[in-house]
Amino acid sequence: MYKKFIIWYLIAALGALPLCPAVRGADKTTDKSVEVRTLLLVPAAEPVPALSYRLLPRYLDQKVGNAALFYYSAAALCPDRDPGDPEDIQKKISDWRDLPVDQLDRKEVDEALSSFSNCFHQIKLAAQRTHCQWELPLEDGFAMQMPHLSTFRRMIMAMQLQIRLKIADKQTDQALEMLRQGLYMGRSIAQGPTVIQDLVGVAITALLLKEVEGLMQMPDSPNLYWALTALPDPMIDMHTSLENEREVLFVEFPQLRNLENEVLAPAQASAVVSDFMKKIQTLGGGTSDMPFQGLLPVGWVMMHYSDAKEFLARKGYSQERIEALPAAQAVLIYQKQEYLEMLDNFFKWFELPYYQAQPHLKQAEKRLDNHSHTKGIKVNLFTTLLPALSRIAFLQARLDRNIALLRTIEAIRMFAAEHSGQLPGSLAEINSVPIPSDPVTGKDFIYRRIDERTARLEAPVAPAERKKRPVYELAIKP
Repeated sequence: MYKKFIIWYLIAALGALPLCPAVRGADKTTDKSVEVRTLLLVPAAEPVPALSYRLLPRYLDQKVGNAALFYYSAAALCPDRDPGDPEDIQKKISDWRDLPVDQLDRKEVDEALSSFSNCFHQIKLAAQRTHCQWELPLEDGFAMQMPHLSTFRRMIMAMQLQIRLKIADKQTDQALEMLRQGLYMGRSIAQGPTVIQDLVGVAITALLLKEVEGLMQMPDSPNLYWALTALPDPMIDMHTSLENEREVLFVEFPQLRNLENEVLAPAQASAVVSDFMKKIQTLGGGTSDMPFQGLLPVGWVMMHYSDAKEFLARKGYSQERIEALPAAQAVLIYQKQEYLEMLDNFFKWFELPYYQAQPHLKQAEKRLDNHSHTKGIKVNLFTTLLPALSRIAFLQARLDRNIALLRTIEAIRMFAAEHSGQLPGSLAEINSVPIPSDPVTGKDFIYRRIDERTARLEAPVAPAERKKRPVYELAIKP
């Protein structure tokens, strides 16, 4: 169900993505603050034409249609178990992703992946459609069901393994085609109207982009600098879902939308309060630590009524107008408007690049935490519905940083192709293509050449990065 705890769960899962041991060449370092990835690169010149390779489907290869229909079909065809083996096929695929390709039983793996063939075909058909409209029942509010999302991620894990095998078999064109289809799927899922879909889209895209690292290390692998540069920026656009996140309160509680424009009868206002508190308690799981647990609606109203009158007076309400409102309605207006002010103190910063917004998001989050701690039992109940918005913004920027790092590595491969396999002494020496900055911090990536054929590339330290900052140990194949 579309509830706050699900968003927290997805945020935790996304935060753990860099810990995935499937990253080939990951250093078994004891330093928990970084994730070291060792890449043995092949020099690769800029392709001609420059945009010969794409990481999303070409427009002329698509036809008018709704990709969501095919993704739903793919989910229905996604296998849970191997017909000849009672073991969970998803667990097997997860285990295989943790192993180098040369340690896999290829016959067993190929047989398992063959059970996804119909599923992969539907994903291919979806990538040939121009748009993705999920037709979700937004009118269901927080209770909206989206059971297919976990299945989508399982399908992509199987596709990721299939791409890895294609790369190992030097089937570069086929690997790139599947990569295009998977990245389009990640983008398509994120075109839905909910933050949960955005987070799943981020997770899927991050998983697939790891396979670009494998391509960089293969003989005759194409340089994907311009293919990566041509990806949308941001890769996952969250504007629609964040707008819905702001407005979903009024879908769940439509009585609140125009509450300031009418005077309810006392019984009507009390009924709105009762309905509001019941739904809030249900959405919160009815846990005993909720601030409103055990309070009668009338007690809640009387507890906030004096604060509500002061708040409305500061907002320009006349004393006569305040007194005309039932106490329950006055409290609801107060709680709603205070909540929207706090909410907008978050949402306005999403209009800026993350590195500019980050300190302000942190301050807004701190103010909200202080509100919760200092108000105690008089906390604004609407704030219990807020997801971890600052963390969501970081995850979006982190995905864009992954792309920027891959672009930088491709620029380094381009330089090496132009200079007989030698690495640049600094990123400033690369003048054939621009070097992106880090979308998370707004700073330049840190690069140090160790010798002519080895170097270290890393992301700057980010305040919101709890652990596993990406670091690449790069070497050029002789």
